[in-house]
Amino acid sequence: MKNKIDRNFFLLIIAIIIGISLITYELFNESFEQLTLENNKSVATVNGESISEEQFLKYAINLGANLDNGEDIDILELLLERMIEEELLVQRGIELSLHKNDIEVRKSIIQQVIAFIIQVENSQPDEEELINYFQKNINKYAPTELIHINSIFVESKNEDSVLLGSEYDFESQKDLFDKIYNQLNFKKFSEVKNEFNQPQIVELPNKTINMKDCRLYLNNKVCNEIILLENQEISQPIFYQNGYFIFKMIEKKQADIDDSFFEQVRDNVLFDYLNQKDDQKLKDYIQYLKNNADIKKYSLSDK
Repeated sequence: MKNKIDRNFFLLIIAIIIGISLITYELFNESFEQLTLENNKSVATVNGESISEEQFLKYAINLGANLDNGEDIDILELLLERMIEEELLVQRGIELSLHKNDIEVRKSIIQQVIAFIIQVENSQPDEEELINYFQKNINKYAPTELIHINSIFVESKNEDSVLLGSEYDFESQKDLFDKIYNQLNFKKFSEVKNEFNQPQIVELPNKTINMKDCRLYLNNKVCNEIILLENQEISQPIFYQNGYFIFKMIEKKQADIDDSFFEQVRDNVLFDYLNQKDDQKLKDYIQYLKNNADIKKYSLSDK
């Protein structure tokens, strides 16, 4: 009887030891896995490539997951599964050398790398730095010359012909042009205009405008000829669309730049400044990559 009790007691002790060992193992294993997760910050590995917790959080947020409110664990599992599938596709793409052979893939990668480089240290300049940039590049922002012009328009006689704007077209109006210029020798421009001006598609404003405004009414070629005129000078006939303009430069002057002008163009200055900084940042980074790369060039003439 005593032997039976001793045997049962022994088995109980063994069971207790085994139980304690299993509990200890579970606790240790759970702590170890938690420690490993905290150290590695990984939520999954795919063929040895880790998907970090930070990557997963950014991915989830980018897809609209609201982690602050505690997303359903099933949704998070689905997002992780999708991320794993995408990682498999990326790995397969690399195996197929798409980043080397596919132009669109290479272009997309390059654009993403450039965007990453530019976003690093994406700081705003202080006011003094921006003003200095503006002053160094003031000609870029200074208003173009201001002009006040008047015009006489003569409609072409060959408006519906392939000869419109040709030398023949010009010669067919020569008698009328001569009559206009003769009148301008002893009459005011406005008086001659009242007598000879014909209806026109473009009605020029009778006020001072800048060259940018001029190009809203006429094309670059005509405006470039107008700006060559001196004050009170009258142009030769200039063809435009369906006829000929005779311009008079009433006044031409350089626009003034006062203290308020910087504020008017501040947004443009800031945009150009940041673009210049981004361009320089990219150039510097590419130069850094070149300096630390093993590059061999071969003669193209031998190919």
